[in-house]
Amino acid sequence: MVDAVVASAAIPGVFPPVPIDGIDLVEIGVANNTPISVAVGLGAKRIIVLPAGFACALHKPPANAIAQAIHAMTLISARQLVRDLAFYSSRAEIFVVPPLCPLDVSPYGYIQCDRLIERAAGKTRAWLSDGGLERAFIPAEPYEHAHAEAVKQKGVRHQ
Repeated sequence: MVDAVVASAAIPGVFPPVPIDGIDLVEIGVANNTPISVAVGLGAKRIIVLPAGFACALHKPPANAIAQAIHAMTLISARQLVRDLAFYSSRAEIFVVPPLCPLDVSPYGYIQCDRLIERAAGKTRAWLSDGGLERAFIPAEPYEHAHAEAVKQKGVRHQ
């Protein structure tokens, strides 16, 4: 179990792969962060996605190589999610809980974990109360965007 958890954090270029049973494993987000394709392939007809989102309102660019790599990975994951949602929405009913937005810290910013969990729980409750599970649609938050204030303050933008 410990090896599997360590492998789930093995981000290439940051942490080395973890060998388990002769296979080098890395964080799943590298290949398929939100495995909608796997669920559809297994026959799922109704899928609920809880995306982590990405830091869309940073006040300054990530400070070091690890933070930059993690930020880049969240942006890649968001793009993959949008692509997969568009591709698989004709094959399954897909419900997407809107991720936190604006988000001014990395969703992997564990120092603020309690605050992020509280915000996400509140947003999810609101989504459920507003009929989130009654209509399948893709919310705007996973798409590429920038917040005017973040761009104006520091020139931070997602590409």
